[in-house]
Amino acid sequence: MSPALPLFLCCGVLLTACGTEPATGSTDTPPTSDTVVVPEPASASVRPVHWGYAGDVAPETWGTLSPVYALCGNGQGQSPIDVNTSSATGDAKWAFNYGTSSLMLAHNEHVEDLVDNGHTIQITVEEGSDLTLNGTTYALKQLHFHTPSEHTIDGKHMPMEIHLVHQDSSGKLAVASVLVKEGKSNPNLAKMIEHMPAAPGDTVHVPDHKLILQAHLPPYEKAYHYVGSLTTPPCSENVQWLVLSEQVTATKEQIEAFASRLHTNNRPVQQLNTRSVSKVDLSTSAQ
Repeated sequence: MSPALPLFLCCGVLLTACGTEPATGSTDTPPTSDTVVVPEPASASVRPVHWGYAGDVAPETWGTLSPVYALCGNGQGQSPIDVNTSSATGDAKWAFNYGTSSLMLAHNEHVEDLVDNGHTIQITVEEGSDLTLNGTTYALKQLHFHTPSEHTIDGKHMPMEIHLVHQDSSGKLAVASVLVKEGKSNPNLAKMIEHMPAAPGDTVHVPDHKLILQAHLPPYEKAYHYVGSLTTPPCSENVQWLVLSEQVTATKEQIEAFASRLHTNNRPVQQLNTRSVSKVDLSTSAQ
């Protein structure tokens, strides 16, 4: 990301918001009607600034909520985007190498984790799964959900989107986007729904239930690659994005089970500006 994300905690990144301390004047001379009180510089606060998807904290306001979130308003390399499949050119080499993980779910409002994925259901995964991009290995850290989808393909939304968040040894991020369409039942999602946390802030760990992480990926040969940002504040840029061209399926009931908890938690598509979208070839190896 540019600038690089600071690694305070683990998916390793917690970005705190900036608060403002009350203005104070000189301690030597009490203020009078002729005294000019000069505010002290704003200091960082440990309290994150609240953001959301509606009202006064909707996506169009994020860039004004805190100086830390400025890129949400003025960044030129933001995500999500609309993928225009007819204009995608070029290629790169990606490879997934996914294993299994025990089931660990959290219903987050503001996550003090690698990415502040507030307002989502997040699955933290065990070590051992990764992807490579042109020789760089990114370890899979977590996956989370948006309803409806954030990315669009040729202007079309899907009812849900899964983000699989990866990080390399230097802290840089790569996110694989899997779009979900209505269709056959999804066994992995069924396990998650069965053990969904009861309320925001709750975490559920079910060691005996194993998720086959490869099952989150559709059968595919192609995807679309571009350089973007986090889709939640602080909207940090220089994130490698891979939007898979095929979708996975879930039943209407399964999608509604997530949507009823997440409500609408998708950021609108952002301008592509001077960036390009590349077609990429994919390969996989399941452990």
